[in-house]
Amino acid sequence: MYFDEQNPQFEEGEPYSVIDFIGSWIWIDSLIAKVMIWDRRIQNHKISFETKKYLMDYIRDNNLKDVKARFNQYAPLDDFKRLWHSKSVNPVLKWTIGLFAYVVNDVLLVGRIFGGDHYNPYSNTIHVYSDIPAVVVHEGGHSKDFAQRKYRSWYALGYAVPILGAFYPEARASDDAIRYFRYRCDKTEEMTAYRTLYPAYGSYVAGGISDLLPTSPYAVLYSYSILAVAASTGHVVGYVRQKQMEKEWIPKECMIAAELEKKK
Repeated sequence: MYFDEQNPQFEEGEPYSVIDFIGSWIWIDSLIAKVMIWDRRIQNHKISFETKKYLMDYIRDNNLKDVKARFNQYAPLDDFKRLWHSKSVNPVLKWTIGLFAYVVNDVLLVGRIFGGDHYNPYSNTIHVYSDIPAVVVHEGGHSKDFAQRKYRSWYALGYAVPILGAFYPEARASDDAIRYFRYRCDKTEEMTAYRTLYPAYGSYVAGGISDLLPTSPYAVLYSYSILAVAASTGHVVGYVRQKQMEKEWIPKECMIAAELEKKK
């Protein structure tokens, strides 16, 4: 689908304070995410212009002309149109797994309340609900990763594999986000990315392990315990990585850019 004034590449939902408050501070998964990442901006449903601009710049810098970005917007009809016109994956996958993903993630789980930041490869759409640049660029990284694949259908199918399917794409998107901040010589956001994306990756690992747990009355307790351990481990690893990079941070190209800026 081509973008124009009636169908812009970037759209934002109308603010509804009550709904957004429920989605941010009442919905249990949102509260857990805030604690897990230790940042109230996760799924806060109020996205600043600065955060939106990071994703816009990322998409334009990487020439991702076909991806749609929705900022805190629930638009199931428009998402179905994008799914209908999508030619990025095999039609069989699109109308089976893709349709199921659309019904669950884009219709039933109303993003304004239950939504988490995610990328839908079947409709090639990014959904953003958090006000953290590292998170939104991470989602942009998924769209870039998918766009670069020769066999997109197989890659999309691989992501749907239980337990292990998300590990590689999530790591790749996080790495790309960190590299992008370095490319922009943006030390502040790069350091924040280590503190944000590493514990977030821990949550994916925890989810994969939880899928292996047998059904029992204590399954939920075990799952949240695993999540706490995995996220805490991610925080530790991210903190160590951040401190390592702070010592050796300034890339040569950023030093050159800084010198040129001083001479202006």
